[in-house]
Amino acid sequence: MRITRRSLMAALAAGGLLPGRIAAQRRDLTLDELLALPMSAATLAGIRRAVGTPGMAVMWQAGASPPVFLADGLRAVGHDEPVTTRDRWHLGSITKSFTATLFARAVEAGVIGWDTPLEAALPDVPRRYRALTAVDLLSHHAGLPKDIPLRPLFAMPQHGSGANEADLRESRRRFGELALKMKPVARPSTAYVYSNAGYVLVARMLEEATGMPWEALLRREVLEPLGLASAGYGLPGSADRYDQPWGHDDGKPVFADNPAAMAPAGGLHMTLADLAAWLRAHRDQPAFLKPESWRALHTPRFGSQMALGWFVDADGSLWHNGSNTRWYAEAYVEPRSGLIMAQCGNDMALFSRQKILIAPVWRSAFQKG
Repeated sequence: MRITRRSLMAALAAGGLLPGRIAAQRRDLTLDELLALPMSAATLAGIRRAVGTPGMAVMWQAGASPPVFLADGLRAVGHDEPVTTRDRWHLGSITKSFTATLFARAVEAGVIGWDTPLEAALPDVPRRYRALTAVDLLSHHAGLPKDIPLRPLFAMPQHGSGANEADLRESRRRFGELALKMKPVARPSTAYVYSNAGYVLVARMLEEATGMPWEALLRREVLEPLGLASAGYGLPGSADRYDQPWGHDDGKPVFADNPAAMAPAGGLHMTLADLAAWLRAHRDQPAFLKPESWRALHTPRFGSQMALGWFVDADGSLWHNGSNTRWYAEAYVEPRSGLIMAQCGNDMALFSRQKILIAPVWRSAFQKG
């Protein structure tokens, strides 16, 4: 076979033997081509460029193998600070799995029950909502609207705005009061209707039962026992420097979040390492919870794919995504193979391309040779 300069260059490039300046002359792969490859630092960088996200990070772990952490890009467009594998990322609605798990801890402590009706936990509940339980609320089968109206919502304080614990509880009480004044969009237990309001009401049930704000309860009962030291509420980092990734709106970095009242539905941030520890807990089901509590959290309800804080696929895989409209994150647990993975980005580019990183991660975790 005659060896041409073109065939030689192609072979060297495929083997990673070309100098960087020459290899860079090859065309960029399309998104579909990148998604057909195993995940690697180069694959992640290509995917990030292809979708236009400023910064992205991904982690995975197969069984007892060491976890892998990758990061690529910038913390903020127009600034030089790179994202790192140690950065903290806003998790959005992945927080719902934490609130559901916190409720399971409260059930085990005898503070409240899965079947405790809303009217027994909160004052002045309208008749149409009195019989709702945590299972209805946590599985999005309560018939509640998704959110309260935006004007009163964004009049409420954010984490980091100087609000104290009493302010946070009061804003959550006000949120719940407004949510319960809204008309139902479905009859309870009959339809899946995604609702942030349901998770705020669950947090209100716990706050009334314990006298503590959701933030303090979650830290004491979930974050500290599991060693999730990087976890915090609201936005990671500082408003005056790029010490952590910033979210982006229309391609521009913004330091803004949803009000703290919504935190039980989507207000946590943490590192990928701590998110990995969270996913391992739901995969391995340690004595942190009783077996029946893990089953309660992971069992789909009312004939839907929705368990308590998790979507559940037919193979038993757990998945949830999250966004405050300026970030995007996904978390995945596949108990049968032992794979866990998470991805985080500081814009919404992958919101319409859900689960696309699972396939390249799977190849890297399990492909032989």
